[in-house]
Amino acid sequence: MEKPGTLNRQENSVDEEMISLTDLMITVWHARWLILVVTALIVALGLSGALYFAKYKSEGFFQFGGAIPLRKDKVETGSGILLADYKRYAAAFGTSERFAEFVQQTKQEATVGVDGLRNVFASREGIAKLVEPVYPFTKLDAKELTEQPKDISNNVIGLRINYEARTPENAQRMVGFLGRYVMDSIVYMIYSDALRFKDAEIAAKITKLDNAIINGNERLEEIRRKGASLTQIVARYPKSADQASRQVISVTEDSARYLSPVTQLMTTEVEASEMKETIFRVKREQQQSILLREYYNRAGALLAGTKSGEAILRGLEPVKESVFKGKNLDDEVVKEVYNTITLDNQSAISTYLVQSRFIAGPSLPVHRSTGLTKVLALSLLLGLFVSLLLAFGRNWWRENRLKMAD
Repeated sequence: MEKPGTLNRQENSVDEEMISLTDLMITVWHARWLILVVTALIVALGLSGALYFAKYKSEGFFQFGGAIPLRKDKVETGSGILLADYKRYAAAFGTSERFAEFVQQTKQEATVGVDGLRNVFASREGIAKLVEPVYPFTKLDAKELTEQPKDISNNVIGLRINYEARTPENAQRMVGFLGRYVMDSIVYMIYSDALRFKDAEIAAKITKLDNAIINGNERLEEIRRKGASLTQIVARYPKSADQASRQVISVTEDSARYLSPVTQLMTTEVEASEMKETIFRVKREQQQSILLREYYNRAGALLAGTKSGEAILRGLEPVKESVFKGKNLDDEVVKEVYNTITLDNQSAISTYLVQSRFIAGPSLPVHRSTGLTKVLALSLLLGLFVSLLLAFGRNWWRENRLKMAD
């Protein structure tokens, strides 16, 4: 059984709590207009800010049109870009300097939204959140698969691009602009690498072919001297071909052959014919290499005058025409080089500029990134908190003002 003093203390505690709650309600009631006005003001400011600073988010999926870069060898790497190559390309197109070069080259300085993209490139995060690589299968897919399919490589097959802007049209425009910029930068890197080293590579090849021709001519002269000697032997022994006992012995390190002078003479004639054919093929390849070197020299000049991958790619055809202007295209050697360059350029344009494209989006957003309902709820909560804080603060100041004065 509890003591009477204990019961009295509990009753007093309950009374104090009721009095405190009552005082709070009275304070709120007396400050009701302040609470309403402050809450309404903050809600109005929140909604006005949401409407004024509203952003619309556009998204798009940019697909690579095939194996990039194009490969002349028969090594199968799958569709898309190898991860190592993509990281190298991303390091280039993620810089503000490369973006500034592209904007200047394409004369897009006055385009609405470009300044916003400049700020993104200059930020610490860069465009990593705007341009995300897409793979054939994710880490979760890899866990579910017992083994990776043999015909599928986990290359970067496309890009997921998004951008937020003040208007839906601007957001959509900038997503498309980013897709074009990224592809242009990739093409620029591919051709800047190829064209910078192609001239030296072909020059070395021409020298190598020249040496091959020299060695071939020396070998041909050797075969001819041998044939002349055999002709003299056959002339001195006209019946040697019919006499098996009078064969000339031909000995090597590994074996011995017994051939008649006539047989050896026929062999040298065959060797001479084969060597002439080999020299002809090497000379033909050298002639084609000289044409290619002239083409890549002029293409290198094109590279020095532009910072746009698309401009380089579309400018290769005029360069080709200038190289072969005045050349005899009825000559099969010349025509083969002409056709090879034409096919390479057409394949590159098809892969880089036609097949590589947005297959989804850029979307035209209808709704804002942040909904008004969410802004209204947050503004209402903030308004109530601030208004109640002001109300209780004013009440505390009134009650303690005299005490603080004393």
